[in-house]
Amino acid sequence: MSDQANATLKNLCSLLSGSFHLPIFFVLPNGDISFEVIGDRILNPLYKNDKQLLFTLLDFDPKEHYNFPVIKKTHLYENYLLISVIEKKQFIGTVIIGPSLPYPLFEHTITGLINDFHVFAKSEQVFHYFKSLPITKSERLLNISAIAYHLINNILLPIKWIEEENKPFSHKTIDYDINLVKSTAKNPVDPAAMHHNPLLEKQLLSIIREGHIEELKNFTKLGVENTGVLSKSSYIRSRKNIGIAGITLATRAAIEGGVHPEVAFNLSDLFIQRLEDMNSIQDLEKVQLEAFFTFTNNVLKVKKSQNSKTITKCKNYIYNNRYEKINHEDVANIAELSPSYFSVLFKKEIGLSVSEYIQKVKIDEAKNMLEFTNTPLSEICSLLNFSDQSYFTKVFKKHTKMTPKQYKENHHLDSK
Repeated sequence: MSDQANATLKNLCSLLSGSFHLPIFFVLPNGDISFEVIGDRILNPLYKNDKQLLFTLLDFDPKEHYNFPVIKKTHLYENYLLISVIEKKQFIGTVIIGPSLPYPLFEHTITGLINDFHVFAKSEQVFHYFKSLPITKSERLLNISAIAYHLINNILLPIKWIEEENKPFSHKTIDYDINLVKSTAKNPVDPAAMHHNPLLEKQLLSIIREGHIEELKNFTKLGVENTGVLSKSSYIRSRKNIGIAGITLATRAAIEGGVHPEVAFNLSDLFIQRLEDMNSIQDLEKVQLEAFFTFTNNVLKVKKSQNSKTITKCKNYIYNNRYEKINHEDVANIAELSPSYFSVLFKKEIGLSVSEYIQKVKIDEAKNMLEFTNTPLSEICSLLNFSDQSYFTKVFKKHTKMTPKQYKENHHLDSK
């Protein structure tokens, strides 16, 4: 990198730092810090000015580069932006912008960090540090990332595209182990809420109750960042309590899904005991996730054992195509049986005709949308491939004994 290019980059970083009141570091691919623009900002007393600790905290490899701004978020509640700098198609280093906070931290949250890190002598410094950080909400952080990337690389990227490209980083978690350096971690933080959306919790429990293992694999909406505080003295203790609550709810959902109560409660005891033995965020999350998958798998096994392989295959086909227009003949083709014989076989095992079962699956999905979302009725009707809204209402009332509007009024969590 030429001296002139370095000076230009430093001026741009000074402009960004002054505009958004954020510290900035420029890190070379070999890990050396070429320059920093800090001003009067103070450093986090929990990891001071230790470069390697900061890199670990961010799960940052100086040699890696990306064609979009990367948003890194830590279990210390800090947000950072990583901008790969490209000059003449060559990667020359990374601009690290931050930290900022997604929302003001409560005093008990900071106290929990002090207790976990055993830095009681530095408690005033820790409080001062977190109170001094700028508050930058997620939408504004995305805007800043686009501005910074454009200013540094002369490429203007769409906000939506930046958001999509950052999803893999949002769902990956590294360790936060109080037995290491009072360690470091990253996890998605949504500054919009201090507690998770109850609709999402209900949706997750519905997935477990129905044994929908594939949906669970894709269910990443319920982040641990939105779970509130269940211990004022320790962040780790708070996360254990949250994990225990989650496993308890999952246990109930599995029982409702058909798992024998004794089996479910034994699994619950096992997972909660394992949870209590963990001392890192990464291990806590692994245990909780394993519990969710185990309960869902057990529900799935119960449901599969109730039907023949052919009927189970057809039920899965109907469920996976619930947004498509499918009929009796389509499902009979999947079963590789004549429509007439398949009709008798299906009715014997399920107790409903194929057409009635297709309707039921679609109506169950409509019920989920009415409970968990604010999707308009006309859009639900269209998504589920009903010919018109009046027919959809007629079928819905046949299966639920009420109209879609009545169902939403009685079951949508936001209306209670």
